[in-house]
Amino acid sequence: MNGLACHKFRPKDGEQTLPVIKIKEMHDGITAETEQVSENIPSKHKIFDGDILFSWSATLEVMYWYGGSGGLNQHIFKVNPKSHFPKEYVYEQLNSYIINFVKMAEARKTTMGHITTDHLEQSKIPLPPESLLKQFTEKIRPIHLKIGQTKQENRELTKLRDWLLPMLMNGQARVE
Repeated sequence: MNGLACHKFRPKDGEQTLPVIKIKEMHDGITAETEQVSENIPSKHKIFDGDILFSWSATLEVMYWYGGSGGLNQHIFKVNPKSHFPKEYVYEQLNSYIINFVKMAEARKTTMGHITTDHLEQSKIPLPPESLLKQFTEKIRPIHLKIGQTKQENRELTKLRDWLLPMLMNGQARVE
């Protein structure tokens, strides 16, 4: 699912908002400078912790998103695996195939490399037998879950640090 042009969904006064997830947010997380979008965007363009994001323009990469809820901006795909393919398998295959996408984009680069529909259609990813896929998923899922849990904990610790550090620096709090 490709993201949307979030500037078309600017929040109105008093309306609930979501942070706009652009390539910058994929790298840096949500900051005070992160643009906001109306919460009333189509649900298919909302992203949540654990979604697979694939930036297809400029910086080509794939990642699990663990930055909280947000609105998916254009130039990023939210990857929704078909029900019979485990998310972990799709993520690992995309992650290992990304170098091929980078080479394809560099070969046709004018100003900013990107992936086209043709590139996606030309791509070949092996599909193992169902029994092997099941074994793979049983082994890798706990690792992926632990990575996600750690990223969420890091996000919470960063919020705590950002709240506590100014208090420590101006003497409102002390560490014994």
